[in-house]
Amino acid sequence: MGMAESFLSERQLEVLSLRGKGKTQGEVARVLGTTRENISITEGRALQNVEKARRTLEEFERLDPVVIEVEEGTDIFSIPGAILRAGDRHGIKVLYDKTSLVGSIRRHAGRKVVGNRVVQAFAIHLLRRGRVRLP
Repeated sequence: MGMAESFLSERQLEVLSLRGKGKTQGEVARVLGTTRENISITEGRALQNVEKARRTLEEFERLDPVVIEVEEGTDIFSIPGAILRAGDRHGIKVLYDKTSLVGSIRRHAGRKVVGNRVVQAFAIHLLRRGRVRLP
């Protein structure tokens, strides 16, 4: 992936890779034939770009989530299928399987679920990159 496809330059990717392998800024500078100060600046700018990209993705994910309304009386084991079908309809690959979705629903729904039944309606948001936001 080059500069045209990334928020990071080749040099920034190289610096982050070496730093990720545990090398100090001084060691990276020696490997790349530059100064530690230059590596510090390059790494700082790279990390700023990574943070900006992360915030951009978060904003994108929040755009128009697919809302799945869960009605009172619903069996919680039917909810994952509804989430997966909504994902299919909207071209979103859900990042979770049915078992993990049921577990998440149990953890996040609190008193809205008793046993295997929904006792108070709630909405689930399916985000654009496949994550699910529960009540």
